[in-house]
Amino acid sequence: MAYTPILRALIFTIYRSGFLPITAMAEDNALENRLSKIEKYIENCKYGIHDISRIEVSGNGLPRFNMPFELGIFFGAKRFGNKAQREKNALIFDTERFRYQQFISDLNGVDIKAHSNQPATAIRKVSEWLGTASKRTTIPGYKIIVDEYSTFEKGLPLIAEKIGFDVSDIPFNTYCLIVEEAIKGNLSR
Repeated sequence: MAYTPILRALIFTIYRSGFLPITAMAEDNALENRLSKIEKYIENCKYGIHDISRIEVSGNGLPRFNMPFELGIFFGAKRFGNKAQREKNALIFDTERFRYQQFISDLNGVDIKAHSNQPATAIRKVSEWLGTASKRTTIPGYKIIVDEYSTFEKGLPLIAEKIGFDVSDIPFNTYCLIVEEAIKGNLSR
């Protein structure tokens, strides 16, 4: 999947910054539809990262608009929700800073960040945003996280092999557990 490098960098950064990543990919319950999961997560999360860059045209010639749709739900929760919902804070990504104006011009005037499909850039933007949004002083500088992530990524193929996966197909929840253990220092022993 072309988005895997950015997603993995985001997951690592979120954990390393002291937060827990929440995504519909983490839950595999056939009795709950995806939209219900997303609504539940949006309701319960103060912070949201929405990457609207993944709108490429699929095999049927149509773009996928899941992320802009989910961002709209997040906006709606902030605008029309209770006091807790009105405290929502989001980081919106696209590959290029103003590219979104070509397909979702209603976001004009919103501060969208560009990650340029570069994990290090995404790490920087997320860590700086989480520090500002949460006012936590315990979030390390982005250079530290980039260096730690680079080291982690170099060791990931061996870790994946040891637990019976190819590095390119580690299930989402397994990847999260590996990241947690790496940050705790349990994988270097």
